[in-house]
Amino acid sequence: MRRFIGIFEKHSAALIVFGLVVAFGSTSTGTFATGSNIENIARQISLDAPMVFGQAVVLIAGGIDISVGSTMAMAAAIAIGLQPYGTLTAVAAALLFGLAVGVVNGLLVTRGRIVAFVATLGTMSVVRGLLLTYTGQRSLSGQDPAFAWWGGGQIGPVPVSLLVVLALLGVLWVFLGHTREGRALYAIGGSKDAAFLGGVSVDRGLMVAFSISGALAAVSGVLVASRLNSASVQLGADAPLMSISAALIGGASLLGGKGGIIGAFFGVLALGILNNGMNLLGVPTYSQIAIRAMILIAIVAIDALGTALRRRDLAQGRITQ
Repeated sequence: MRRFIGIFEKHSAALIVFGLVVAFGSTSTGTFATGSNIENIARQISLDAPMVFGQAVVLIAGGIDISVGSTMAMAAAIAIGLQPYGTLTAVAAALLFGLAVGVVNGLLVTRGRIVAFVATLGTMSVVRGLLLTYTGQRSLSGQDPAFAWWGGGQIGPVPVSLLVVLALLGVLWVFLGHTREGRALYAIGGSKDAAFLGGVSVDRGLMVAFSISGALAAVSGVLVASRLNSASVQLGADAPLMSISAALIGGASLLGGKGGIIGAFFGVLALGILNNGMNLLGVPTYSQIAIRAMILIAIVAIDALGTALRRRDLAQGRITQ
């Protein structure tokens, strides 16, 4: 049992992706493995992936970011609404807004000493209020056809948005695994006290993590706005749950100190395949919500059980930390 849990914790995302591909690929719909459907999956996950990457970084550092959905929606509205001043200006303003939300979250957690869940829940509400005020509760339409290329265009058979995601994946993989700041996030998530005693600047690390999350949520917002060439107040309503679920499936933990960007990518891919397959099979929306919730509960339960077993083994002297 312990061995199975260990294997699943390390490779949960890849195992789920493989299982879903086999399950949906063997259905009688005959449409899952087509080129157009694979392109559809790739395009959809590329819109969510930057936000999931940011959530994974915060989870690694021992935090959580509930404000990602509101940040994404507001960034999309800014990217569309400011286009009369130039598309480049609009996109830059959207990304800066996301970064600013991340900085505020970081300050609330590090300076205000507010629990991350509560702090980001508060900023989520504030940003959602700003969104409703800015849009007047109306949908906004884009005015620049070139802007739509980033979310809807492709180079050869590959969606442009997927190329953007792969570039972000490479940068974050290097950051987390090959820089001092990135490795420090794992130490902070593992134990803030131990990291502090080891000379790690805990507050600085948390500021970096939340800033990255805010900025990447804005990237998702810009890509979504580009794909739809519009923005609405309904965007991002289920983004917190989705991003947390994908990051946890990818190997992150609510307890911090675990996970990675490659795993997060496989996590969002798993959810993308799951959603696509259920849509093809005509699974009702309410059933889809229940299925995703059950998967999240199972992943969290396995993570908690694995942590409990490791602590017991450590207490009994079977393993060394």
